[in-house]
Amino acid sequence: MTRTSSTAFLLAGVTAVLMAAQPGTSKFSAALAERPDVRQALSYIDEHFDAQVKEWIALTEIPAPSTHEEKRAAYIRGQLEAIGLKPAIDGIGNVVARRAGTGGGPSIAFVAHMDTVHPLGTDVTVKRLPDGTLHAPGVLDDTSSDVALLQMLRALDAAKIRTKGDLILIFSVQEELGLKGMYYWHDHNPKAADMIVAVDAELGAVDYGALGIYWSKMKFSAPGAHTLNSRGAPHPARAAAQCISDIYTVALPPADAPVTAIYNVGMIGGGTVVNAVAPEVWFTVDLRTIDPALLTKLDAEIVGKCEAAARMQKVTFAREYIQKSEAGGRPEQLAGRLRHPVVQTAVDVLNYLGIPIRPNGAPAPTGSTDANVGVTRGVPSIAIGRGRGGNQHSLSEWADIDSARPGTKQILLLAVSLAEIQ
Repeated sequence: MTRTSSTAFLLAGVTAVLMAAQPGTSKFSAALAERPDVRQALSYIDEHFDAQVKEWIALTEIPAPSTHEEKRAAYIRGQLEAIGLKPAIDGIGNVVARRAGTGGGPSIAFVAHMDTVHPLGTDVTVKRLPDGTLHAPGVLDDTSSDVALLQMLRALDAAKIRTKGDLILIFSVQEELGLKGMYYWHDHNPKAADMIVAVDAELGAVDYGALGIYWSKMKFSAPGAHTLNSRGAPHPARAAAQCISDIYTVALPPADAPVTAIYNVGMIGGGTVVNAVAPEVWFTVDLRTIDPALLTKLDAEIVGKCEAAARMQKVTFAREYIQKSEAGGRPEQLAGRLRHPVVQTAVDVLNYLGIPIRPNGAPAPTGSTDANVGVTRGVPSIAIGRGRGGNQHSLSEWADIDSARPGTKQILLLAVSLAEIQ
């Protein structure tokens, strides 16, 4: 999940105002958490936490870069079968299982992604340090969530808890490539879930919006020419250079605005030899905002800069989408979502467990997780945390071990609340 701290602070402030003005309805209560069977399930998490950590380490050490999740999927499928479920691997590679309810309650989809950003061959050996942390690429994002979902299911079974609604477990693929696994699942199961909970954030998060993310490859092409014949020739490199410079003149809202946006040129490539005009030159643009109208406006301006540069340099321009995730809406547009039980229940569960709500004491109308699919398609959805850690998407990624304990309890309490314990 990606979110700048300044934007998160401002969004949280807007959200806090909306919450105060229009309180919502929660499905959680302290009495529910104190039921003997729920207490037994929570105790199971405590009593089997060492086993959970052992499994966490083992799963982290199964490489799972995007499009290569098969081995991790096979392990998870086996564990779901051992729990007594009948998991299936769908057409894109997601592992999906359903814990059937007794009837009369909403179906809740819990999703955690199996893939990591680290290529095959990366050393994913986990180091456990005396300070209570685990260190390895992928140990936090999102392996810890996969294990937490498995442990939540085991705890429910151990306490013989049944819910009225179904619990749908989705272990998704290719989340890091643009939520592809979750889009696939929802395309094929558009009405399966009444609510979606993505477990893919720092503990304490309740993200109920969707950060629109457009990743584009801007390509400029021409026949090319030897350097000696390059004067006046159509020139893709000059077009790309001009366009990059012009893109950075596209005006953004102030950094301290209630809703802002950001773009970045992250990659540049093209050409094969030094002494020629490259026949193709390209660069990438990463554009992000939660505001759908602003996303469309900025995107059009950026593309316009590229088209103008291509005309000036007499080259061909083509835009290729790498990822296109739509924006969920501004805080005021999501006021109804904020009041929805899926958000308010998550808030009350965190308060009960004594976990501060991040980033600044209120849910945030943003997010860049599998929950975005639900948000943009009208399904009440949130992203919650699984634990604490840092340096995600790097070789120095780490996770705090003990934080996974309340993180897992949070998931369990959400499951019995939202799906309505029998």
